[in-house]
Amino acid sequence: MEQAKRPLVLVVDDEPDIVFFLKSVLEDHGLRVITAFDGDEATEKLRQHKPDLISLDLLMPGKSGLRFFYELRKNKDWRTIPVLFVTGHADDVIDGSSLKEMLKERSLSGPATYLEKPINAQTYIGTVMAIIGMKGNLEEPKGEISLSLQEQIKNLIPQASEETLHKIMQILQKEKKN
Repeated sequence: MEQAKRPLVLVVDDEPDIVFFLKSVLEDHGLRVITAFDGDEATEKLRQHKPDLISLDLLMPGKSGLRFFYELRKNKDWRTIPVLFVTGHADDVIDGSSLKEMLKERSLSGPATYLEKPINAQTYIGTVMAIIGMKGNLEEPKGEISLSLQEQIKNLIPQASEETLHKIMQILQKEKKN
């Protein structure tokens, strides 16, 4: 796959080691990656490049991931970009509800789901691939054993949103036809 046609992911987290880990996992699977360390920097990166997915920490100094998410959804050019929250605070109460509750109740608009930290590489890349609708056409990871699509789906189901499950079903239906 040509470099310019590969999906682009914006990784936003205030912890440099997390950013490095997520960026490495994505690049090892052939994805293009841009990074930001807070919501303000993420907004600037978004103005330069529209990603296919945003991997977003929830709580960060400065503009939080939640505040960035709200601003993202207000912008007509950005509101449909899928967001994968990667957080250790999915159960923390923010604005009267936890992230889990907000996603379940759909009080956060637009395509979004979450993974709880700490995460492993297989769960993360499996979730990213399911969200962006990719499967076998990404590069195999360097130095890792790739999970089959079925194994990736098994790992996703416990924490998947309804939207993610719908995308998984679409992938499975395409697999059946092939």
